Amino acid sequence: MISVFKRMFGMRKSLGNQVLFLAIAPMIVVFCITSYISIATVMSSSGERIKSYEEALLSERKEKIKNYTGLAVKAIASLPRKQAREYIKRLTYGKDGYFWINDLNLVMVSHPDPKLEGKDVSGLRDPNGVYIIREAVKLCREAGEGYFPYHWKAPGDEKMQPKISYVKLIKKWNWIVGTGIYTRDIDELVMKEKEKVHAETLAFILKIFLVSAASILAIAAIMRHFINKLVNRPLADVAGAVKNFSNDLTTRIPVAADNEIGELADCFNSYRENMHNIVGKVTDAVMVINSYAGEIASAVEQQAATASQQSAAVSEITSTMEELSASSMQIADHSNSVVDIAAKTWEDTKKGATAVESVIMKMGEINADNQNSIMEIVELGRKSKEITKVMEIINTIADQTKLIAFNAALEASSAGEAGKRFGVVAVEIRRLADSVMESTGDIEGKINEIQEAISRLVIASEKGSKGIQDGMEHSNQTAVLLSDIVDAAQTTTSAAKQISLSTQQQKTASNQVVGALKEIVSGSSQTSDSIGQISSVSRDLARLSDNLRELVEKFRLKDEQKKTE
Repeated sequence: MISVFKRMFGMRKSLGNQVLFLAIAPMIVVFCITSYISIATVMSSSGERIKSYEEALLSERKEKIKNYTGLAVKAIASLPRKQAREYIKRLTYGKDGYFWINDLNLVMVSHPDPKLEGKDVSGLRDPNGVYIIREAVKLCREAGEGYFPYHWKAPGDEKMQPKISYVKLIKKWNWIVGTGIYTRDIDELVMKEKEKVHAETLAFILKIFLVSAASILAIAAIMRHFINKLVNRPLADVAGAVKNFSNDLTTRIPVAADNEIGELADCFNSYRENMHNIVGKVTDAVMVINSYAGEIASAVEQQAATASQQSAAVSEITSTMEELSASSMQIADHSNSVVDIAAKTWEDTKKGATAVESVIMKMGEINADNQNSIMEIVELGRKSKEITKVMEIINTIADQTKLIAFNAALEASSAGEAGKRFGVVAVEIRRLADSVMESTGDIEGKINEIQEAISRLVIASEKGSKGIQDGMEHSNQTAVLLSDIVDAAQTTTSAAKQISLSTQQQKTASNQVVGALKEIVSGSSQTSDSIGQISSVSRDLARLSDNLRELVEKFRLKDEQKKTE
């Protein structure tokens, strides 16, 4: 994956591309981890949502048949036994809802199907082996009422369908009144809900992927732009100038960034300017030396031709050496200036290193503050979850209130005119319970939105923390680079001091030459013997001047294009 990423961004062994890679790679890793966690969370919540939906549908059906059975029991409990058995046959609800009665001895007392009445139905079972009447009797003996599932044929359909029934015991007659409702439509509704949830989940996953990918690409493009502007281009200018230097003292690096790279380019330009001045002055001195060396050679030849011109030639040599001594003094003074500049540069680089260390300490403090903020946000998310638990308790209470109100309405309806006012109160209580459930539902929605916002804030804070850590790493790298620059500046200062020492020695040597020439003037008696020595010295001086000229010519002091113009 890393090799593919390198090919995508054209990675080379350059500082800018390495910085870009080190910044984007952690973002991709964080994106993969957060995407996996988000998708797993959504999948888990989707399963719970489908399960809750199915349980809610089933609970609604159970509550429905329980209420119907309770109404039927109340309706027949006040009737004579025979009349109650006939009355139960006429009680129906919905499209195919009916009631039956069997006793504790597994005998069918009343059923819409006359073939079953008066018969022992203990062997009645569904295709899965569930003994239907036995289960009803067992529940009523243990608890007096209850639910049990089984399969039974729906009216007009020969195929067995899932069904759930509710039975309740009438103790004075040992009768069990029961009714059931088919749940095949629940499976269909659950299947539709699954399809809907799966579609929503896929849309959410696609949205996460698209938003994350677009964000990473946008951040990468922005970072690449600023890295090119602040790192790649200035470094390319510096590297190109150093590689193509070739003793060209007209080379100048444009200072395009106000950072360490810009300081490096500025230092290079300063060193180049100083070197340009020094080499220019040396070139002028070489030209003077060449001219004087020629004059010395002419003077020696004249002295060899005629002894009468010896005094004038020696005086001319003395004058020339005095000018050479003056040039040596100027070179020494400029060397001292170079030493001062190098020392100042060294002190400035040390101050820069100290400033970078201070920045690293501040970045550490910012990182600690950011971690404290993340902990407070997580604590806020935990407290919002506790509020959600309280809302669940309120919902449960409201649901129980609704159920009590419904039972009260049934009691009021069976009581006739005497319970009419009580029925109105029960209806109002049920409406109040519905209003409470609706309000708590809204509150839960708002709390869920707050929790989602907290989650996004935690993720954003963690990204910010990662960015701060990356900044600290880059600051450490900059500190290392400044340390290297300090060492290089120290080396440059030592070299400049060595050059200054050499020029001082050259100055001393020039003074000694002048003193020797003055002794030659004073010793005119030895002029004839000294002519040969002066001739040899002049030849050596001319040869050294030519060598020095060749060395100086290797440095380019003027732009060739301007020279041509």
